Amino acid sequence: SQPTAGYALFRAGVETGNTNSTDTTPNTADQNTTNQNATTQTADNNNQNETTKITNTSSCYSVGELWDDTNKKFKKTELTQLIKYASSYDIGAANLSLIKNLTINSNTMRGYNSGYDIIVTLGGYSWTVTYLSQNIYGDPILTLWLSNSNDIVSFNGGFSDSTHSDDPNISYPNDMYGTSYMRAVVLNNGGYYVTSHNVLSTSSVSKNLSHKFGAFTVTTKELTGSTTDKNRIADYLVTPEYVSWQKFQNAKIHLNINCKLANEGWGKDTDSSEYYTGLNYSVKTRYDTWKNDLIWLPSASELGYFGNTAAGVWYISINQRSNTNYYFWQRSAHISYGNLPIAYAPSGSSSVLNVFLHNSYAVRPALHLNLREAINSAYNIWKDNPKRFDSENLNCILKYIYGTNTTATNASFLSSINLSIGSGAYNASQIKSRASSVSNKLFLSPNNDLIVTFGGLNWYATFLTKNTSGQIILTMWLADSGQLYNKGKTGTDGSVKYNVYGSSSWNSGSPPYSDGTSAISNNYGNSNIRTTYFSSASATTNTASVFNAYLKTSSNYTAIGDFVVAPKDLNTQDAQNLQRTQTAKLTLGFRYNLPNESYASILNYSNPYKALSLSASTTNYATWQNDKLWLPSLSEVGLGSNNASTNPTRASGLWGLSTAQRSNTNKTATWLRSGHITDKNLAYTISSDGLDYGYASIDIQNGIRPALHLNLTLACQYVS
Repeated sequence: SQPTAGYALFRAGVETGNTNSTDTTPNTADQNTTNQNATTQTADNNNQNETTKITNTSSCYSVGELWDDTNKKFKKTELTQLIKYASSYDIGAANLSLIKNLTINSNTMRGYNSGYDIIVTLGGYSWTVTYLSQNIYGDPILTLWLSNSNDIVSFNGGFSDSTHSDDPNISYPNDMYGTSYMRAVVLNNGGYYVTSHNVLSTSSVSKNLSHKFGAFTVTTKELTGSTTDKNRIADYLVTPEYVSWQKFQNAKIHLNINCKLANEGWGKDTDSSEYYTGLNYSVKTRYDTWKNDLIWLPSASELGYFGNTAAGVWYISINQRSNTNYYFWQRSAHISYGNLPIAYAPSGSSSVLNVFLHNSYAVRPALHLNLREAINSAYNIWKDNPKRFDSENLNCILKYIYGTNTTATNASFLSSINLSIGSGAYNASQIKSRASSVSNKLFLSPNNDLIVTFGGLNWYATFLTKNTSGQIILTMWLADSGQLYNKGKTGTDGSVKYNVYGSSSWNSGSPPYSDGTSAISNNYGNSNIRTTYFSSASATTNTASVFNAYLKTSSNYTAIGDFVVAPKDLNTQDAQNLQRTQTAKLTLGFRYNLPNESYASILNYSNPYKALSLSASTTNYATWQNDKLWLPSLSEVGLGSNNASTNPTRASGLWGLSTAQRSNTNKTATWLRSGHITDKNLAYTISSDGLDYGYASIDIQNGIRPALHLNLTLACQYVS
């Protein structure tokens, strides 16, 4: 039977006669132009590709261009302002957690901004900000919708009425968005599309780099094959596949009607009872193709209709929904016909209307911007293009380390820091104290710990010292193992796969050895974590590893690994008692030293622990001294505040860490390299809340948080 409640809303402006043979013209009562039946244009014709804008910009807060195309990165000032408008928070790379779990629609955003909508420029186009949410990895994403468009094209490439079909039961319904000319060609997503009645194109159309939406659809990987460089806007966009609220979108809920609409969600909906007969397209081949698109047409459920009577997911304003001169397309199929998608009227205040696919209307795509990736781009001290350190961001880090609000050059800051350190060092507590005196807090975590964005990951600044050549070395520790989750997403690129906790077992899940002195289970030098993730093996055999960038070197200082110092090369650590001669007896007050703490000293356990003795003669025991990445020791991170005593180092470790730095936000313990004091099958861990230490069998999973030594002096010599 034909749907009743709400049905009239989807019949506005459409004749009630035979829709298979009679074309329909939109109700012109709300139309601001006479060109609605203009000749179909293709995406690459002269499509009035002007800078777009919301109809009434006086009711908007405007943010300038986000993307720095010269340096191939996002701009700190504009991005920070955008996020403040959208969330009410000042967000830098260090305090992204403030918005990580928020869901904010346009109406709430207007409440933050005196009733004003937000428009922002990205890639030369003007976009209205519609929704703040998360992808499935927990990264905050901001959904943007093209604010206005004069580009008018057809949904299906313009094939005539005689090739339309109202039959929704055919393999490729005419208004199925996944096989539309709109998504493949007009929006430059590529793939197959319907060329006439139920006929798919014979070959897949490729993405066009010079297309007007090429910046949003063609990634660096597609151009160069690089899995690490991010030189294009498209590298920072999230496809609907990773956005849960788009998987099973439901017009019954969001539009207050009694039927679901095809093309709303990309997920397979096996229950067809809530669709009008035959209109559940989700069971058809290629229906969900658009889930892999970086830009896409929004749905009726996302846009809402009739002002805000049915506000939709985004709860946009009439002003946001308006389009100056033209009716515009969206992706939802008609509620009861297989050849009528839906278009919206220019004013944004009238109901949706149903139109034939060959008619020409404006195109206003939407996209999901990954804010974590964008912020990391803006605050990263390393640039992919050119492959040099970012002079401005590096200068900010030096400013925080020195603890001043004054302006100086990198060389001047280095000289001042050098004199301040003298023959000593700063630990994390001292770095925090200095950094907290800087008025700009965007490089500080909510707990005022200094965070450095380096190579796309966030790292705590934990220790600062000089090597014997007088070069300043900054030791950094990965701030959160959860950062690894979406870096190792499933795919065909060979990436290391991490779960939501960024976890791995110490030894690849194999049972501990039964006995032995040359092959001891908790010998860090032989651990799976070290050999698979952190050693030079990853640079040669696992080129897609998230850690690969920190391992690879070059002959001309164009690789991150050129600036990362291995423990053996940091000679000053002899004096600092950090890694070459580290001793848990002195630092932590233990009765015996721990395996894997020092890489060079022979640990002479007295009975009954002699069988557990690890020394430089144990197979691969000291090999991690050559690694650019390594797990920290219990002596470095400390025992936590639950174990505080008259010796403050016992709680905060040699690095002087705060509880916040020790904690892991994904609620999983963190592996350390220190072997258990008495059991060769156990290694030490830090509790997820950072308050205590523990230990675990090496065959279970815990979070991976490596550390590294960055040569700041050398970095400042290779900047742009």
